[in-house]
Amino acid sequence: MIKFFRKIRQKLLAENRFSKYLLYAVGEIVLVVIGILIALQIDTWNQEKANQKLEVKILKELKRNLKKDLIEITSDIGVMDENQIRLGEVIKELKNNVNPSDEFYNNVAALKRVPHFDPIKSAYEFLHSKGVDIISNDSLREIISNHYELNYPYYNKYENERLQFKIHQTNDYMLNHFIWFDNPERGGRDEYIITGEEFLKVRDNGSLERIVAAGIWENSLIRDRAKRVEEQIEGLIKLINKELE
Repeated sequence: MIKFFRKIRQKLLAENRFSKYLLYAVGEIVLVVIGILIALQIDTWNQEKANQKLEVKILKELKRNLKKDLIEITSDIGVMDENQIRLGEVIKELKNNVNPSDEFYNNVAALKRVPHFDPIKSAYEFLHSKGVDIISNDSLREIISNHYELNYPYYNKYENERLQFKIHQTNDYMLNHFIWFDNPERGGRDEYIITGEEFLKVRDNGSLERIVAAGIWENSLIRDRAKRVEEQIEGLIKLINKELE
């Protein structure tokens, strides 16, 4: 094709038809420019198509991650609900009993039961590596970023505060007043036994009631935060589903 156009130009020059040669040359340049623009447009279309496929892939992976997160946070809320009931029973027993019942030991173990939420971030990290702008919906992109950059870290902050309370308050108290051991008959779960004399002591001085009341308060606080996270996850899944429709 190039040789064909070159022969035409040479023929026009040989015949001294310069005006036609100039017109032809300009036309050839225009055709080249148009060819370049078409090639660029095709490349742009291909890139946009590739970006759309990548966006769909990332959104689907985000949804899978979020569904697993939802299962975990819902399970954690269930554990916290059970803790709230068990610790409430401990308060009742301290007010009404002079000796610990068998159920008391199961219930007081809730002081040490601390669920931990560990969200899956692989899809978001992949999105971040590709650039969050791959999400074409501005509103959805902002919500996704806020969810992983703000919502999850905010909840983690409360979990860490609860853990510190357990380490520096609850653990020390349990070690000082209870016999703490692993029960192989119950899968190695921690169990706590208190002597009748020590039970009356911590009941009468109110120390155990105070530590349990603090446990109920912090458990309730984290449980409320967990419910917010649960709702945020559910809302984000719905938005992603809508975007994928």
